[in-house]
Amino acid sequence: MNLTRQERQVVLFLLGVALAGLGINALTKHSAQIRVVGYVSADFGRVNLNQAGIEALTSVKGIGPSLAQRIIDYRNVNGQYQCVSELINIRGIGQSKYEAIKEYFTVE
Repeated sequence: MNLTRQERQVVLFLLGVALAGLGINALTKHSAQIRVVGYVSADFGRVNLNQAGIEALTSVKGIGPSLAQRIIDYRNVNGQYQCVSELINIRGIGQSKYEAIKEYFTVE
C-alpha cells in the first residue's frame, strides 16, 4: 500500500492520539480507585485517631463503617485518644486485629 508522506503523517498522528487516549483512560480508571483520605497525619501517612472521620478510618484495610463508627464513638465518650493501643478497648478489635492495624494509626 503506497501512502503519500502527508497520509503517513496523518496515520502516525492518529495512532499517537489513540495511544494517548488509551493512556488517559487507564490513568482515569486507576485514579478513580484511589480513595482520598482526610485527616491523614504527616507521621508517615498514618490516620490520626483524634481527627479522622468514617471515610478516613475505613480507608484502612480491616476497618469497615460500623467499626469506624465505634472508633469515633469511643473518642466522643472518652475524649481524645492518648495512644493507639486504646483501640484494643473497642468491641471488634481483638489482639490480632489490633496487631494488623496499629501501624496505620497515630495520635496527635
